[in-house]
Amino acid sequence: MTPDQAAEWMLEQFEAKRFLYQDEAATHLLHLHDETLAYYDSSGNVCVGKKVLATFNKLTPEVVYERADKFWRDRLPSDQPGRQQ
Repeated sequence: MTPDQAAEWMLEQFEAKRFLYQDEAATHLLHLHDETLAYYDSSGNVCVGKKVLATFNKLTPEVVYERADKFWRDRLPSDQPGRQQ
């Protein structure tokens, strides 16, 4: 799976539920054994690969990331400008 294909998979998962937890996506991608798709950071957290995330962000311009709960969701009228909330 390429980073673009991984981002498309994430988009499919997001569109099915209108939200996507980072841990869920990263854990799935980690099982593909490719560190460009997902990796463990220095704190031991599983993370989506940077190329995957960049493509996912391009595919979802009206989606925001809830930093506290680590998930993506649709933008609400009450959201602040920017990607992270």
